[in-house]
Amino acid sequence: MFYPDSFIFGTYRMSVFVSTLTAGFVWTFLVWLAGSFMGMFTKKKRRGVMFGFYFLANFVALWLTARMAPLTGFGATSFVWLIYLALVADTVQYIVWKTGSFKKMVK
Repeated sequence: MFYPDSFIFGTYRMSVFVSTLTAGFVWTFLVWLAGSFMGMFTKKKRRGVMFGFYFLANFVALWLTARMAPLTGFGATSFVWLIYLALVADTVQYIVWKTGSFKKMVK
């Protein structure tokens, strides 16, 4: 909707709605795996390290999701756009984490 020349949702077999759901589930699952992986190795989580790690996790998850375009229905024209999208996603995730009551659920 915002950058139609940079991101593609849907294929000839998959509608835009189904591809959005599929790509979102794959992206979320990959970032969740990365978060679990980080939790195993890092006890003290500083803000800068977390922001950098989740930026990298979002980028890799988006790149893998776009590489599986026939299965997920999500494509990107350039990895630079994936970097921008990962930065936006990381910022939104940080804001949601700070404003939400997720800290109580984790403790």
